[in-house]
Amino acid sequence: MLKVGFHRASLTGYTGFKSSPYTEGALFYGEKLVIAQAREAITLQAESLTAPKAVECAPGGA
Repeated sequence: MLKVGFHRASLTGYTGFKSSPYTEGALFYGEKLVIAQAREAITLQAESLTAPKAVECAPGGA
């Protein structure tokens, strides 16, 4: 989780669900850095600005 940008990553507990004799469900907690969220929002805004806008015109209209 740390490698993909989370901090304060921790194992909070097990769910008790066992999908096989070797695996058990678990719950994890982690927080993303604020700067990463801001960068993602800016990227999404930039993509929407570069997309062409459709304009509807009536036949014979100006």
